[in-house]
Amino acid sequence: MRCGLSGVTLVVFSIIAWCNLPTAFHETCYRWGDRQFTPQLNYRLRLGEWYSRYAAHIAGLDNRWQMYGGQSRFNWEFQFYGEYGEEGEMLERLLPLPRQSDRDLWTRWIVDFKEAKFYLNIYNNEVGRESYARFLARTYPEYQGKLLKNIRVDMKIRYILPPYVAVAEQKLFEDGESIITRDRFAVGQEARWALDQQHQPSPFALRLTPASQSASTSAIRQTE
Repeated sequence: MRCGLSGVTLVVFSIIAWCNLPTAFHETCYRWGDRQFTPQLNYRLRLGEWYSRYAAHIAGLDNRWQMYGGQSRFNWEFQFYGEYGEEGEMLERLLPLPRQSDRDLWTRWIVDFKEAKFYLNIYNNEVGRESYARFLARTYPEYQGKLLKNIRVDMKIRYILPPYVAVAEQKLFEDGESIITRDRFAVGQEARWALDQQHQPSPFALRLTPASQSASTSAIRQTE
């Protein structure tokens, strides 16, 4: 029993250590494996490493640890805008999403508690931001009769004052906010596809043939 627990503990700590090694170290190991092993064996090793990473992600063991790291000197939050219509007549809309629309205290801090983690995950992940933008295009493809063209990702920044300045001025943040546009994704194709899907009849809708229509009409007359 003790040997089994020790083995599990060793595996867990090994996975945590591997996930926290620098990316450059992983790439060096991959290149070394490409030179030393056959393609078949190297593929199996890389696949096994991917499975272990995926298991660590499911178990919550792949978090990046940071000790004695510098604290960010600003607060930030994402804002997702939809740009609808053609150039010259384009409408800008702040999408009705969590953390950027009117929410009560219960909804913001209890129901939406995972939204902050989600935004943190896509902070340095352009592919993740683009994937989310395409999801938003399928969700909000039209506004006031205009087709969605772009999803714009803005980052609103509010800088934190240095400690001695904050003590002297008795406030934590600088006055005013800065807004930086991180991305603008062209999503017109996804929006058009979403509208086409909305206009198509449901596959579960009943299609009445002339015979079934006459039968249903006679049945209605009999009930009357």
